[in-house]
Amino acid sequence: MEDYLSMDANSQKLSGKNKVCLASMLGTACLVGCAVVLWPVPVARAPIELLNKDTVGGPGSPLAKQVVVGMDTVVLKHIEWNNWPAWSKIMEPFWTKDFVYDFCYVGPWNFGPTVGLRGWFEGEHMHFNEAIPDSQWEDFIRASTNQTCTSATYGLARWSGEFAGVPPPAGSPKVIIRDLDFYQVDGDKISYNWCLIDVVDLFEQVGYNVLPQAPMKSDGYRAPNAMDGMPAPLSSMFTAEDAAKSEKVWLAALHEDFDKEHGFASLWAEDMIWYGPGGVGTAHSRNEYVNHFLRPLRTGFSNLERKTDMVLCEGPYCGAHFYLWGDHTGEWMGEQPTGNRVPIRCGAHARIVDGKIVEGWLIIDIPRAFQAMGVDFYARARAIALTASR
Repeated sequence: MEDYLSMDANSQKLSGKNKVCLASMLGTACLVGCAVVLWPVPVARAPIELLNKDTVGGPGSPLAKQVVVGMDTVVLKHIEWNNWPAWSKIMEPFWTKDFVYDFCYVGPWNFGPTVGLRGWFEGEHMHFNEAIPDSQWEDFIRASTNQTCTSATYGLARWSGEFAGVPPPAGSPKVIIRDLDFYQVDGDKISYNWCLIDVVDLFEQVGYNVLPQAPMKSDGYRAPNAMDGMPAPLSSMFTAEDAAKSEKVWLAALHEDFDKEHGFASLWAEDMIWYGPGGVGTAHSRNEYVNHFLRPLRTGFSNLERKTDMVLCEGPYCGAHFYLWGDHTGEWMGEQPTGNRVPIRCGAHARIVDGKIVEGWLIIDIPRAFQAMGVDFYARARAIALTASR
C-alpha cells in the first residue's frame, strides 16, 4: 500500500464534488489501515468526427487508388502466386474480364500485351516470378484520380532464374528492380495496366553491360525528397486545385521537352534531380538533363512524334505513359543510324513545386527500341552472361 499512500498529499487538493474513493475500487479489505485516495471523475467528451474516412490507400484516396492498392496487396504478399485456381479467385474482383496487361518487351519469352487474368498469369506474372522470385516491392509514388492511377516503385530481390533467356550470375545476386505502373480503372475494376521495369539497369547491376557507359553516374531510383506521405502523395493533404496546377506545368513540360524541335526544359528547376534510365544516369541540374538526355535524343531521332496513353496528377506528383516515334537517323545509345521508324516507350514521373519540376523519374523500354532497330538486346546480354560464366 505504500505506493498508494504516497499519492495521498496530492489527492487532498481535489474538490469533493469530483472525487471517488480509489480504495473502494480496490475492495473493502484494503480499507483497514489504508489512507483514502481520491481520483478525479472522467469527464464525458463529445465524439470527434474524422475529417477524412480511412480507406484502403489512405484517407481521402480516390477510387482508383483504393482499387489498385487492394489488388497490389495480393501481389506484394505473393498470396497463392503460383496456384492458378486460388490466385485467380482472389484477383478476379479487381479486374475486368478482358483487361490488358502491357509489360515491357521481353523477346525470348514470346509474349506481348496479354488479355485477361489467365493471359497475365501465364505471361508476365509467372515468367517474372520464376526468374526473380519473392521480390519485395516498395512504392514511393502513388498518384491517382478516380479512374486513373500510377506508381513508381523499386523491388529488392535475388535474381536466380533466366530472364528472357539471360541467365543470372552464380550465387543469385541481390538486385534492385526499377518499376512503374499506370492503370485505367473502369467503374471499380482495372481495365488496362501498363508496366515497365528498367531492364538495362537490372542487367548493369550484375555486369551485363549491353550499352556503352552512361554519360552520368546513376544514383538509383530514389523516393522523393519530401514529406508528402509514403508512398506520396497522402491524398487527404492535397486538393483538386493542387492537381490542376501541377498538371498545367506537367503538360507544358512534356510538350516542350518532346514535341518541340529545340526544347530547353524551361519548366525544370535549375537544381532539379532527374533519375534517368539505365544507359543515361542521374542528372543533378537542368543543363545535365538537356545535354545528356534531350539533345542526344534529338540527335538520334528525327521527325519525333509523341503518342500519349495517360497523363495524371495528384497534389504535386504527376505521371505520364507515352511513346515517342522517331526516324533513327543518328547515333543513339551506341547504335549507328538504321533509318528505321522506332518506338521509344517511356514512363515518367515528376514532383512539381512552385511551378517548376524539382524531381523527375524516367524508365525507357530500350530493348523494344533496339528490336525496332534490328538489334537483339537479349541475345547480346545472353552472350555477355555466358562469357562471364566461363
